[in-house]
Amino acid sequence: MIVMKFGGSSVADADRMREAAALVKAALPRSPLVVLSATARTTDQLFEAAGRAEAGNLPGALALHGELMARHGALARDLMPGGTPPELAEALAILGGELDLLLRGVALLKELSPRSMDAIASIGERLSTRILAAFLGAAWVDARDVMRTDGTFGCARPLTAEVEALAVSHLAPRLRPGSTVVTQGYIGATAQGLTTTLGRGGSDFSAALFGAALGAEDIQIWTDVEGVLTSDPRVVPGAQPITELGFAEAAELAAFGAKVLHADALAPVSRAGFRLVVANTHRPQGGRTEIRSEVPPRRPGEITSVAYKEGVSCLRVPPAQDADLLFQASTRLLEAGASLYGLLATPDGGLLVARGETADSEKVLRDLGASGLSVQRGWAAVALVGEGLREAPGRALSLLDALADEPIAAILAGDTGVSLVFLVPDNRLSHLIPKLHEHCIEKPLRGDA
Repeated sequence: MIVMKFGGSSVADADRMREAAALVKAALPRSPLVVLSATARTTDQLFEAAGRAEAGNLPGALALHGELMARHGALARDLMPGGTPPELAEALAILGGELDLLLRGVALLKELSPRSMDAIASIGERLSTRILAAFLGAAWVDARDVMRTDGTFGCARPLTAEVEALAVSHLAPRLRPGSTVVTQGYIGATAQGLTTTLGRGGSDFSAALFGAALGAEDIQIWTDVEGVLTSDPRVVPGAQPITELGFAEAAELAAFGAKVLHADALAPVSRAGFRLVVANTHRPQGGRTEIRSEVPPRRPGEITSVAYKEGVSCLRVPPAQDADLLFQASTRLLEAGASLYGLLATPDGGLLVARGETADSEKVLRDLGASGLSVQRGWAAVALVGEGLREAPGRALSLLDALADEPIAAILAGDTGVSLVFLVPDNRLSHLIPKLHEHCIEKPLRGDA
């Protein structure tokens, strides 16, 4: 069997949902489990409605509620012009009533707890999956009955053994050739039945965990781009899909901003050995990327992709200060949800490279700066990624000769051996990334480097 995950852009409107449904129908002989995100903009709208309610603006929150429900009602009518089936109409009405009660409760207390926010955020996936399941005539399963998590609301961690057991009991019996099951990504529940979410991008993680539990052959991530690209197409318009990626390459690219890859979703690939396929819903016969646990063939020194992450901060400690300050800072930042890209302690001083991913981690960065630690903002981490670096690590350093005039703050080596990371000012990216893509990827492909 296979798992087919569709992101919000792939089910944004009736036409997109028809495209997704057509792909599911074509895959029916492979017993697909369909994992769906909320429709485009819905999760943002739910967060905004919750924020308005917390601020005491209940009319504003309910206005967004009405807009959201009207949009989903119109989507159902567009897909099923013969009339919305009574079961679907009832399900949508129940979800609308639940959202109304949640928003009124937040407005009454003027308090939006992470637990309440997860309950509100879960409405999006439950709406989209109800509509697609009705359109396909497929079984609908509440992911909260399968995705068992801890109680870390907003970024819950799945309890893998329990998820595997529940997937076998709740999903496997319904999956057979010629039929499909529709469920939600992103959401789960504690053992006490409290709704949780896995954090933004968590639908990919859901799909990978379900696939690993069910012994899937493929996990297909359907999105609005043709696989993982050789660089960010907004900066490098000529970026091309990468046909094959090894697990280590994919993990590095996920860490450095490849938006179609969720870092947590890659771990089950390594454990279970299935293929993770990233493809374009709107051009299913176009380019795509297959991610495997096996290492794809690469030329010595070959660079697969040029990636980057903006908004990085450098925390520095001079030689006279205790390097333990950096280790303590790294612990605080990790606990607050930051990403760490390097920690160096030398006789010349210490350097910690971090990016605040959450409001809590941004606060920690501000507190560290106020405490006297040097916190320099405005940096970007640029990564040259490729399995070819394992066999010829010096190749990447030679490529940096072209950057002799660039203000590079530090060069960092990852423990996987498939990336070389260095720091440059944010404002140099628009010039530097196309230059690196030309020098590291386009020229070698043409055979002139």
